[in-house]
Amino acid sequence: MKRKMNGHTEHTSVLVVGLGYRTGLAAANFLHARGSRVAVSDVKSEKDLAPITGKLARGVRVFAGNQDPSILDEGFDLLVLSPGVPQTIPLVADARRRGIPVIAEIELAYRYIRGKIIAITGTDGKSTTTTLTGHILAEMGEHAFVGGNIGIPLISLVDRTTDESVSVVELSSFQLETVEEFTPDVAAVLNVTPDHLDRYDGMESYFAAKMRIVKNQGVDDYLVYNLDDARVAASASGVNARAYSFSLSDRRADAYCEHGAVYLRTGERSERVLEASALQIMGVHNVQNAMAALLMVRAVFAKSGRAFDAARAASACASFKGLAHRMERLGDFEGRLFINDSKATTVGAVEMALRSLASQGVLILGGRTKGDDYSRLRAVLPGRVKALVFIGESADEFAEIFKGFACEKASSMDEAVARAMRLSAPGDAVLLSPACASFDWFKNFEERGDAFRVSFKKLGRGEIAWT
Repeated sequence: MKRKMNGHTEHTSVLVVGLGYRTGLAAANFLHARGSRVAVSDVKSEKDLAPITGKLARGVRVFAGNQDPSILDEGFDLLVLSPGVPQTIPLVADARRRGIPVIAEIELAYRYIRGKIIAITGTDGKSTTTTLTGHILAEMGEHAFVGGNIGIPLISLVDRTTDESVSVVELSSFQLETVEEFTPDVAAVLNVTPDHLDRYDGMESYFAAKMRIVKNQGVDDYLVYNLDDARVAASASGVNARAYSFSLSDRRADAYCEHGAVYLRTGERSERVLEASALQIMGVHNVQNAMAALLMVRAVFAKSGRAFDAARAASACASFKGLAHRMERLGDFEGRLFINDSKATTVGAVEMALRSLASQGVLILGGRTKGDDYSRLRAVLPGRVKALVFIGESADEFAEIFKGFACEKASSMDEAVARAMRLSAPGDAVLLSPACASFDWFKNFEERGDAFRVSFKKLGRGEIAWT
């Protein structure tokens, strides 16, 4: 048991709220293995939960289709929330009224995990930066793990960690809402732009949730932040941790970009460590992600009292091939470059994607909206986008928002790709960067990106008519 568990009583009866395929399942089995009496509660029916409940440890009780506060009469002394479960549901509210502690899985894992923790949040770029940071550490010979909101629950990594390991954790605002003692050795806030406004009262409450990542940090911890994000930069000035900043242009930052190269600053001295063109990941936003990753690795070495080899870290950074569905080059067809950016579910992410294009092209946009101001994209389109193809349930709404631009609507991904081909010319890009959630047509952004990939392959096989 990690020293952080000191002062905590082992909970004898725990209710995990929200089962899910990953986090809830991992938390329930972890607690059961440590001798707790465990139950799970989920709004889904017993039939819908069957594929998951079959993976639960024997003895874990399941309240299927039931999140009624009366469940608490069973005598639970801790609630563990899965990401995405709103704190406002009656079950959680009643637990708090009864004085039952409510924590997130990330908080539970923190109380047991060993070694250093790097925690990364932001609206966009979290998964890429988390994976890149883990990649750099591994290439430098560190015992590194990657988990969190990226799809690997932190609780599932606990038993593999050691005092020498580094866990690199992606955190969403949902996960940070219930942070109590979670204290990363190194925290990073990449950016904060409007997102999930269907869940939060407004931008301020969303931003406050993100900044909880630094809530417990002390003077021996580190914060890496985006100097180009005014809101983040202003908040960073008031934290207890030692701060490292990154910027695409400001030479006062600890990492900055100038004349196509990344520089790291140490005091008054700047060192040119990486050519931006050497990165295998597309886009100016990925230059930001690379700078953040380099600073986080430098910070964790500093906290361990070890020398940081900037050249070795930069070489590892350049060898990173990126993640699927994030400015992913699928290939060329009839002179058009197809790019899968299905993970771009916010206006800010699409803006960055468009600014990163080497040529103009056709943008495939749409899905389930999340309360964002999509009209902001109008200012970015001229000179970059010659036409738009709308998909999903937002198609009619977007047709109104983007009046004056060449726009077409599609009822399937195959049709969207065919229309994009007709609207484009050799030398253009065809970019899927939806600015929306995927849940209208698809299970998740991965399924949407895979559908785009399949449609691209169909073009090559002559299975989609577009001429």
